[in-house]
Amino acid sequence: MELVLLGVFDPQDELVGIGPFCRRVLVTPAGIRVARLYMIGNAWRLAPTVRTEYCGIIARRGCVHLVREALVSALEYLEWDELIFTDVPTDQLANLQSGGFREQQGYRIIRRANDTGIRIDTSGYFDDWLAGLGKNTRLKAYNRRAYLQKEGELAFLDHDQCRDGDFFERLNAFHMTRWGKPAFDREALRFHRLLLERLHLCGGKPAMSLILYNQRCVSVLYDLVVRGCRYNLQAGYEEDFDAKVSLGYLHLGYAIESAFNHRITSAYDLLAGTGKKQFYKSHFHGEPVHFSTFQVVRSPLLKALYRIQAASPPLIARAFSRRVGL
Repeated sequence: MELVLLGVFDPQDELVGIGPFCRRVLVTPAGIRVARLYMIGNAWRLAPTVRTEYCGIIARRGCVHLVREALVSALEYLEWDELIFTDVPTDQLANLQSGGFREQQGYRIIRRANDTGIRIDTSGYFDDWLAGLGKNTRLKAYNRRAYLQKEGELAFLDHDQCRDGDFFERLNAFHMTRWGKPAFDREALRFHRLLLERLHLCGGKPAMSLILYNQRCVSVLYDLVVRGCRYNLQAGYEEDFDAKVSLGYLHLGYAIESAFNHRITSAYDLLAGTGKKQFYKSHFHGEPVHFSTFQVVRSPLLKALYRIQAASPPLIARAFSRRVGL
């Protein structure tokens, strides 16, 4: 991967925008050389990368249109066959099209995936939010506290490294039991540890928490708070804790309540992704946030190959993709 970091400057030579990209040149099994330009964050179809929602062009307020147009113009001169945008807000596509990446100008835009996250407004009162939940969600996210407190000692605590040990080791252990693989591999762990070290540079702070039941850790939650929003990155919990209790819902209920109680926090963002069996995030009475993954293709050969792929029946299209390596 080659870093391709583009800066946009105003007439006074002040930095007003950044195009955060990286490039990878690959040769497919069919011998086709493809130069792919990715927005920094997710590297589409390359593993392992840390999922990164809200990717996009970085611009000073009031300069968004000028920055976008300058970056689109600059990108036309760089070497790339495909430009990949992954998990960007859906308006990014419209912004790029208005900036010049339109099919009428020789580009082919291929929509690959759409995903949805949920963002909860925490500027009001927790009790009002709780009352708006469905009966079953309210039971799992809040009312089961009383059931557990009757049976034992229940505690929701901020994680303390000295007291609780390494947070990510606990998180990975829970994921190994539930999913058969860790939440974060070695490089992802390195990324997150560096992120936590540097989070204060943007005014952010970690919000890592755990649930203890009878002094045993049964659930962990990995959140970050940045500029008034608390982001839920990852969770892990004891799989077979109690048939009546959903520890995932219960822990989120505590964390969301904490966001409501901290007046500087105005939102709790569950980000994108579904659960193991259902899109549980939709139950939490928040506003949907839509993300899009798409390609901008300008290589004539690749545009022709993608047209063949799109026109083929599903089985033939999959075989064609494997053969060609796209």
